[in-house]
Amino acid sequence: MDINERRRQITEILSVPGYVTVEDLAQKLNVSSVTIRSDLTALEKTGALVRTHGGAMSAEKKSTARLLSETMTEYGKQKKAIAARAAGFITEGSTIIVDSGSTTVHLLEYVSGKNITVVTNSIPAVDRLKEDPSVEVFIIGGSLKRSYMGTIGPLANNAMSLLNVDVYFMGAANYNKDGITSTNLMEAELKRAMMKAADKVVFLADSSKYGRKAFASLCLWDEIDAFVTDSIDPDFRAFLEDKGIEVITADQF
Repeated sequence: MDINERRRQITEILSVPGYVTVEDLAQKLNVSSVTIRSDLTALEKTGALVRTHGGAMSAEKKSTARLLSETMTEYGKQKKAIAARAAGFITEGSTIIVDSGSTTVHLLEYVSGKNITVVTNSIPAVDRLKEDPSVEVFIIGGSLKRSYMGTIGPLANNAMSLLNVDVYFMGAANYNKDGITSTNLMEAELKRAMMKAADKVVFLADSSKYGRKAFASLCLWDEIDAFVTDSIDPDFRAFLEDKGIEVITADQF
C-alpha cells in the first residue's frame, strides 16, 4: 500500500466513529505506530483531521479545535466583562494560574501593579506580561499546541505537580449540567493538574459555550469553587449554587 492510499484509508476509517487511536490505525493498516503518527501529522496540516493525545478526530469535529486567533475575537465584549469580574479574585501578592483559554487571557488586563506571580502555559499571556515589572511570570514548558498557542504534555503536567498557587483561572470549550469539557485530552490533563495545584478554581466561560460537550471530559462541577460568566439560566444558576459554587455574572458589572 502506498502512502497516499494509506492516508486515504485513515480518513475513511475516521469518518465512522469520528475518533481513532494510533494503535488501532497501526493494527488495521499493518504499519508501525511511528508511521501512523507521521501520517496523522501530515493529514492534520491539510485539514483532513485533528490530532489528539494518542490518536486523531475527524475533520467534521475540527470546529471544536479552532485557532486562538479566531476565538479571541468571538464574544469579545462578553469575555472582557467576564475577565473584569473575575479580576476581583486577584489580591496583592497572590499567585495565580492563567491557562491558555481565550477568555482567561483577557484577565491579564487587570493584573498590572498588583505584585503577583502568574503561572501560565499561554504564549499570548507571556507576551502581554513580559514588560510588566510588577508581575513575576512562571512559564510552564512542554509541547506547543499551535491552535491555541499553549504548551501541553508530560513536561507541563510534571511542572504543575511541583507548585502550589492561590487561584486557578480556568477556561474550557463547553459546559453543561454534567460538567466541563475540553477539545483535547492532553489539554484536559494539564488543566486537571492545574486544578490540583490551586486552593481555589475559578471557571471563566461565556454563555455561548453552555449546553454542549467537547471531546474530552475535564471535570465535574463539584471541583469548581466559582463560575464567572456573562449570563446564566436561572435554573442552572440554582443548580450550581446548590453545590456551593459562587456564581458571578458580568451583567451585574
